[in-house]
Amino acid sequence: MSARSEPVVLEVRGRREVHDGLDSYVLDQRLTGHDSYAVAELELRTPESVGRVVRVRVLTLDDVTTVWPVSKAPLPDRWSGTLRLRVSARGDRVPADLAHALMKAGLDPSALDASERRQLIGFVDEARPGPTREARIAAAVAAVRHSTRPK
Repeated sequence: MSARSEPVVLEVRGRREVHDGLDSYVLDQRLTGHDSYAVAELELRTPESVGRVVRVRVLTLDDVTTVWPVSKAPLPDRWSGTLRLRVSARGDRVPADLAHALMKAGLDPSALDASERRQLIGFVDEARPGPTREARIAAAVAAVRHSTRPK
């Protein structure tokens, strides 16, 4: 398992968007260089919510970062605040179950750059043994297969 260190604290602003009838909470700036599937704490500073702390799941895609309240309680339409991201100090050690799955698929994790490898390790390591971890290993193998195939 990975060792915990001090959280990363970021000042953020965001807004609620509605897509296909569903609320989505989008940061004004995409986060880069941070794990994007982790639970974080968002301390709001909008007038109606000063000091309210909401646990959110952070998801960064190609061009956008969204936050999703864990409790399903809505965020204001526009907000600003402090996002505290938990940080895990990770090595470059590929978990045994992931390494086995990659070898079985004929893939070499060392073909990935260090950043991609750390993301895969974190993605798998955050799940406990069971269906979620198995699904993440399968997704990791598919991602490595896709990223290492000839273009």
